[in-house]
Amino acid sequence: MIKEIFLHIGIHKTATTTIQRTLYSEHSILVKEGILYPKFNIGEDPIDNHSIPFYSLFCNNPKEYHINIRKGITTDESIKKLHLDYRNQFEKQIANFHGETLTISGEDISLLSKNELVKLKSYLIKITHPNVNIRVILMCRHPVSWFRSVLQTRVKTRGITIKKQTVNLLLQSHMYRNLIQIISEVFGQDSISVLRYEDIILHTYGPTGAFLEIISENNSGIIKSEIRIENKSSNYETIHLIDAFNTYKTTNYRFKLQRITELIQYLTNMPGQKLMLSKGHSKKVWDCLSEDVNWLCNKYTLQQYQFINEDINPEIDIWNKQTLNYLNNIFLKIPIKYKKIILWEFLQKIIATRETLSITKRFRLLLFVLSISKSLLTFEKK
Repeated sequence: MIKEIFLHIGIHKTATTTIQRTLYSEHSILVKEGILYPKFNIGEDPIDNHSIPFYSLFCNNPKEYHINIRKGITTDESIKKLHLDYRNQFEKQIANFHGETLTISGEDISLLSKNELVKLKSYLIKITHPNVNIRVILMCRHPVSWFRSVLQTRVKTRGITIKKQTVNLLLQSHMYRNLIQIISEVFGQDSISVLRYEDIILHTYGPTGAFLEIISENNSGIIKSEIRIENKSSNYETIHLIDAFNTYKTTNYRFKLQRITELIQYLTNMPGQKLMLSKGHSKKVWDCLSEDVNWLCNKYTLQQYQFINEDINPEIDIWNKQTLNYLNNIFLKIPIKYKKIILWEFLQKIIATRETLSITKRFRLLLFVLSISKSLLTFEKK
């Protein structure tokens, strides 16, 4: 009988993918130790991130959930069928499990409203036990590092522009306060455990070991330490080309997401530099978000954060020869709709005043544009 539920709600970009994929991979070992990390599928596609079923199940507008949109599940009938399938998968695993600990991990759960979380809690109690103990695990991260990481993910997976996402993220100046208040009202203040991203990645057994240490001190090392699957970061150049496409207006959101996926396939192996923020943005992010995260650290007796500058600077060699050579080699393979957007983006960068680009770099981009334009004209004539 399940006596305890650990609800890991993220937040986003705090090693959640590493934890989820590792727990999913070691499902059988965890079951032997009395810990259930449920497995889900959409059709034949496996799901290791519980955000996908649980956010869809308990949010008020599942048809607008970006995962469902990507899967083409956007009608009332298809949503109803999907949710029935999710519940059947979950409840069957609960019925066949003989341990005492259920673990759910999904960062999108942190986006649910108070009423939506109440529905989730009621459901978990209904299918386990009226007196089940629910504990919530929350991770935090340095605000500048977190901002940069979330920014690139949202641009790449949600079709949002850098400009718009920057505005959205800077509105979250009370994110942790609001989240802690909601969690406390739904699950109780004593139910919450908070860890720092910077601490868990240094754990002997990695982020998953730190996570399991909360669940059971005796089980922090049951997962093989070499299993550390993390999201692969996209480079500065890739994100800015995707951003250029996101800036290109389209009214069909599903169509836009599909095209982003297509564009990423061409840019996957493109060499480039680490994504950094525009000049002055690190300080702006810090001033906006640091007080909130340090409030959280103080409340849960964690080390507070200090300012780190992650702005782009002249020493970071963006749009270098290797990057441009890669683009040159694949350019004829790229659909014409992307070619035009890339060329227009480069023309804007050449004349932009805010970009950290030297005269030499601008000249190199200009030569690239002229060379590509010439080859395109030659190709079209043929």
